[in-house]
Amino acid sequence: MTLSITDLCSRFGVAPATVERWIRQGKIPSFSRGGSFRFREQDIDKWAARQNIRLNRPDGCSDTSSDNGTTLVQAFESGAVYHDIKGADKDAVLSGCVERMAPIPEDFKQDVLERIQQREAAMSTGIGSGVAIPHSREPLPYLRSSMIITCFPESPVPYDALDGKPVKILFFLLSTSLSHHLPLLSALSKCMKDGQFLEFIDSRPGSEALLEKIQSFGI
Repeated sequence: MTLSITDLCSRFGVAPATVERWIRQGKIPSFSRGGSFRFREQDIDKWAARQNIRLNRPDGCSDTSSDNGTTLVQAFESGAVYHDIKGADKDAVLSGCVERMAPIPEDFKQDVLERIQQREAAMSTGIGSGVAIPHSREPLPYLRSSMIITCFPESPVPYDALDGKPVKILFFLLSTSLSHHLPLLSALSKCMKDGQFLEFIDSRPGSEALLEKIQSFGI
């Protein structure tokens, strides 16, 4: 079975520009037929497996087991913590953060960055007190699981936050579905209302310490 660019957009959950970029860069197996690019389904399945990403099937089913939701602790477990992200402005820091994200397949990092930048262009995700929660306006269905990736800039960065203060920590909320996104955002927001938690993150904790703190909330 052969697939079109439209088919791939549906299966990966990305924009046509992303697939076209992969073709130009020679990153995805393709061939030309009648002036249009086509893809063999078996080649795409193998490519997706190497990338460690999910595919949406034509019958509406994913190639993973049934989705039972993701807790805040599970989201942090699936994520990571990165320190000393360089950048003098928001775009530079966002780019530096996404580049460091090992849980994101290399060929999908540009798509993640573009979606996050689109969300920031609509409204800053800087919620105040030096905290930002960058996220996409739409789910990222190609990820294996929803996750929260924590990044500490090398120095606080201007971010157009609600209180006008520069941001010193970014919690990237990367959800595979809307049913994950809203509960995770709500749970994370509850943590941000805890003064002791805000003091804790000022210490720029590592992944183990941060996860232990999140577990203490019991959310």
